[in-house]
Amino acid sequence: MKTNDILSEKQKLILELLQRNNIDKLKDFINSLETPLYFLNSTNFDLLTLALSLNCSFYIIKLIYNRCNYKTLNYVVKDIYHLYDMSNHKDETIVNYQNNLEVLMDSNNNVKSPLLVSLEFSDFQSVEFLINKGADMYFKINGKYILEILREENLLTMRKLNFLLKNGFSLKKFKIERLSNFEFKYIKKCLENFVFDTNFIKYLLNLYKNKAGISKRKFNHRVNNEINKIEIPMELYLKYLDRKDYKKVEYLYKYYGTEKTRSFKDFIIFYLNYFDRNFNKKSFYDFFNFIINNENTFPFSKEYAINENETIIINKKLKIVELIKNNNNLKLETFLKNNNYILHCLYSSKSEILNLINEYNVSSDIVDILRKYFLI
Repeated sequence: MKTNDILSEKQKLILELLQRNNIDKLKDFINSLETPLYFLNSTNFDLLTLALSLNCSFYIIKLIYNRCNYKTLNYVVKDIYHLYDMSNHKDETIVNYQNNLEVLMDSNNNVKSPLLVSLEFSDFQSVEFLINKGADMYFKINGKYILEILREENLLTMRKLNFLLKNGFSLKKFKIERLSNFEFKYIKKCLENFVFDTNFIKYLLNLYKNKAGISKRKFNHRVNNEINKIEIPMELYLKYLDRKDYKKVEYLYKYYGTEKTRSFKDFIIFYLNYFDRNFNKKSFYDFFNFIINNENTFPFSKEYAINENETIIINKKLKIVELIKNNNNLKLETFLKNNNYILHCLYSSKSEILNLINEYNVSSDIVDILRKYFLI
C-alpha cells in the first residue's frame, strides 16, 4: 500500500502545503478547518516532525507548534510519510537524506522525535526553539539517546555537539561510558566541556580580579576536585591501549587523578601483559618505546622504560642462544618469526651472528634459519 493511500484527504492537503513551504496558504488552510489543527496528528503522522523534515521555514515551525498545542515535545512518531518521495526536492541535504533513508530506517526503525529530526537536518534555529520549549536533549528513542542515534546515522558533527553543549548538554547526565564508540574528538570535547568548565574558569577569574591569594595546596585541591568530577571507564583506556594509540591514553590519563598514580601504573602493566597475545612482549616494547621517544605525562620515567626494553632484548638473546645450543631448528624458526619486530635490536652487525654460529658450531639448518631472519 502506498503512503498516500493511508492518509486522509486533509492530511494530503496539508502535506502538499508543507512541501511548498507556503505559510500564507497554510494559514488559510488552518483557518478553514472546522476542527483544531492537532486533530490531524496521529501516532504515524505528526505535523511538527513533518515540517522539520521538509525543512519548512522557521515561521511555519512556530505556527504549527502554537496551533497544535503540544503538551510535550518529548514524543516519537513511527513513520514520516513525505520521505518516501523527495525526487524533486532542491535541497541537497534533504536529497542526500532521502538517499540514505533505508539505512536510517534500519538504524532506528524510522522512529523520530522533533528534536532528533531538527538535528539530523542541522536546523539549529529550530533546535534552539525546541529546547527552549522543553525538548529534552536526554530523551531516549528505542533506548538510545539522540546523540547516539546521530552517531549511528553518521550525522553527528562537531558543530551539532558544540550547539548541544552550549545549550546545556553535559556528561553530568549523559554517562561517558556511552561515548566509548564515538570518535575521540567527541569524547575529548565532552570532557573539556565538563571538567574545568565555565564555573571553574569564573572561579579563577574572580581570584585574579579580586587579587585574592590562594595556597598551592588549596589550588591543587580545587583542581583535583574538578578532575574527580568524572571517572573515565577502563574500557576507554583499553580501547586505545590495544590500538597502540598512546597519545589518547595519555590524554585520558590527565583525568585519572594524581593520587591514583600507583594504581594506574599497575593497570597499564597488567593490560600490557593481557594484550601480549603472541607472548612475545611486543605490547610492552611498543609502549615503552613510546615513553622513550616522546615527551609525555605517563607515570613512567624514560629510565624505567629503557631498562624494561633492555631487559626484553637481553631475554630474547638468551633464548636464541639456548635454542641454537640445543640445535632446535623448529623452535628457533618459530621464535624468530614471532619476534621479528625486535630482531633488528638484538644484534647490531652481521659479525655478531657469525660469531654466534662459530661459537656453537651450529648445523647447516640453523645457519639457514639465521641467514633468513638476519640477512647474513
